[in-house]
Amino acid sequence: MRAAFFPLLLLVLPLFTVAKGKVPSHFSDQVEAALTCRSEFSPTYWQDYFRLHLGQPLRTWGEAEWFDSQGALLAGNPSEEVFVNVTDSGALMVGALFETKVETVRSNIETRLSIAFTPLPGPYPRYLSKFGSVLVGLSNGHTKWYCARWHLGNRP
Repeated sequence: MRAAFFPLLLLVLPLFTVAKGKVPSHFSDQVEAALTCRSEFSPTYWQDYFRLHLGQPLRTWGEAEWFDSQGALLAGNPSEEVFVNVTDSGALMVGALFETKVETVRSNIETRLSIAFTPLPGPYPRYLSKFGSVLVGLSNGHTKWYCARWHLGNRP
């Protein structure tokens, strides 16, 4: 009986291998809209969306679930990971992590999405768009791009 299933397994296995690691064509548009603060802001929506297209989170850290973004291009920048806050967090946040320096990520976003970022004062490079989108240069040369809203408990 097992011998009969082996050839079938060899035919089906490549289908799973091809499908893995490939984000849908709408992924970049959807996530870019969220990162620019022009989109759906339900943590449940983003948790479900990321699980559907990226699988289970790599880890839960800093009140967020982190997912392997499979190198998806976001405003021309290859992403390393995407994240969304956990449901009981005080923040409503969707973000992405890039292995690229903040100056390059900023330039690509401004060129491709026509969004301007203003430098913010502080000990590390940080930029804010008029929509509330934030870029942060990290000490390891990586960049975080996110949109956050704070849950103040006085709104539905």
